[in-house]
Amino acid sequence: MTIDDIIKRFKTLDLSKYPRDEILGLLKQTGKIGYILVTFHKGKSLMRSRPNKFGEKFEQKSDYSYKPQKLNLTYQRASTPNNTMFYATSIPDKIEKGELDNARVIGVFETVPMLRELDSSGYQKISFGRWVVKRDINLIAIIHEETYYNENNYTRELVNAYHDFMKSAPPEIIDKSLKFQSYLASEFSKENIKKDCDYMISALFTQMVVDMGFDGVIYPSVRVGGKGFNVAITPEATKNLDLYVAGECSVYKLKEHTVVGNDSIIELDGKTEKFNLIELPDDRSECLKQLGVSTIDELI
Repeated sequence: MTIDDIIKRFKTLDLSKYPRDEILGLLKQTGKIGYILVTFHKGKSLMRSRPNKFGEKFEQKSDYSYKPQKLNLTYQRASTPNNTMFYATSIPDKIEKGELDNARVIGVFETVPMLRELDSSGYQKISFGRWVVKRDINLIAIIHEETYYNENNYTRELVNAYHDFMKSAPPEIIDKSLKFQSYLASEFSKENIKKDCDYMISALFTQMVVDMGFDGVIYPSVRVGGKGFNVAITPEATKNLDLYVAGECSVYKLKEHTVVGNDSIIELDGKTEKFNLIELPDDRSECLKQLGVSTIDELI
């Protein structure tokens, strides 16, 4: 079966039937494909965000880590019900003029669905943790040549490096790899998600990457239009990270206008398992004033 046939089969799958075995079979049939390896070295920062519900307060290191396997019941963009993953956001080490330079912003957009809807309003508290790499983490990069090439200098760097790397490969491998990478990019950048099964192909590809011995994947964030990156790494690979900052922020949204306030924060030594967040001066009134409202009820 040619790579064109395999991609056509992928595109015609009825994902609502959860065809796990067929997807894994097609992934195996792709054979040799060229990939780009990205290594995060000591000192690289990652930001992990999660929503607070019903007055939740997170004051343990584990609260800012991966979802416990017993609660991991659905497919996500880079994880399956059988394999939970640590999701976080990342920005390039080199930021060019006009590019997104705040990983927390990516986490906010990834965490709060209402930000994707211009006509919606509301309030959401979010907790965030800044993790720092202490030992190398090896990730396979999902190359978005067509979709996000112009959005970020690091995407362009990855695409150009991939093409340089592929120059030394046999012609048939080059053609097959470029076509499959383009298809993978379309799966990792899906926006119209209705059910968890819509994530199956990218999730099972990530599982294959992990089975090959890598720590996970890195791919542009759909929620910020490819201007930043998401990473998904295995629970085992989180042993190569330490938590140095934890905190809370509040998102206030009135249709197309959004304000983010800072609620609490604490700096850590990377080893502390339990802690008490330090409350910051209350900026709720100021945030609401910027939106032209007086109370959260007016947003809800």
